[in-house]
Amino acid sequence: MTAIAEGRQAVRTFVDHEHQELRAAIGWIHEVTEGMSRLPVDQRSESIRRVLHWVDVDLKPHMAWEESWLFPNIDHHAMPHWATGLIRFDHRQIGAQAERLRAHCAFGNPIPSSDVSTLVADLAGFEALMRAHIEREERFVMPLLEPEGDRWMSEWRD
Repeated sequence: MTAIAEGRQAVRTFVDHEHQELRAAIGWIHEVTEGMSRLPVDQRSESIRRVLHWVDVDLKPHMAWEESWLFPNIDHHAMPHWATGLIRFDHRQIGAQAERLRAHCAFGNPIPSSDVSTLVADLAGFEALMRAHIEREERFVMPLLEPEGDRWMSEWRD
């Protein structure tokens, strides 16, 4: 195996590990979403703060690494550039949805029952964006880390 192939494999292994962790967090966010309407009023904001803490501590650094190191390297060595552009667009959507969540607990007040349906919709939207994002990354970007001949799934090859 060449040094380039070994490097690609190391990056692929790292990204696979990161995606496993993201999937676990998405499962947890799903549970938070399902349980939100049953939480006492004084615990809703704390649940959202825990989700936002994960966004700030785990998700944002992951996306920053992708945009500052992974995608420029892929763009430099592989085509098409639209694949990383698509994922960058996802990152902006995910960030905007996280800010919608942040707005629910921005003033430090408990989230009233009248706002729970909007909060649940925003959490579900965040979860859906994350699930779709990971699938797109694995379908369109990760193949770019493969050797040229193995790059695309068989159904996409000419």
